[in-house]
Amino acid sequence: MVLRAVRDDDLPALHRKIFGAADVMQWAFGGVALSLRESESFIHAHMSPIPSPTGLAVVVDRSGGAVLGIAGLNPCAVLAADDLEIGFVLAREAWGRGLATEIGRAQLRLGFEQLGRRRLLALAAAENIASVHTLTKLGMQHHSEVRPAGRALRQVYCVDAEAWRSGSE
Repeated sequence: MVLRAVRDDDLPALHRKIFGAADVMQWAFGGVALSLRESESFIHAHMSPIPSPTGLAVVVDRSGGAVLGIAGLNPCAVLAADDLEIGFVLAREAWGRGLATEIGRAQLRLGFEQLGRRRLLALAAAENIASVHTLTKLGMQHHSEVRPAGRALRQVYCVDAEAWRSGSE
């Protein structure tokens, strides 16, 4: 898989596979599927067509270019103003293939090695056992519970740079 900046022609697949899919969106953002107009508004507000080390990008299959999800490192002020949140939302067809773990490892490496962050966060619904399992497999520890604006109740998971380095060696 590859992460790349969003393109205008991604909108139909992103809406069909991610933002408009109730089974996917139950675990993301506000917990409900979005209309096509809401999907378009979200994409324009939160996904840049210019490549960047932070922000949301489109996850695509390397061989065929099919949209598999979205992922990225985003500012997250639930604990401190300077934190970044690792995040991924995968299409149903991509579940159970180890892609979330692969994405998470890459995000942690980027955040700690290239961006020099001291701590990274992740937010997950407590009921989303697969995501919670992925976060703990990545070395993240449960910290607290929050209700960020525009999102459902979430568990906060954290890992600091020192713990990540000692666990990734």
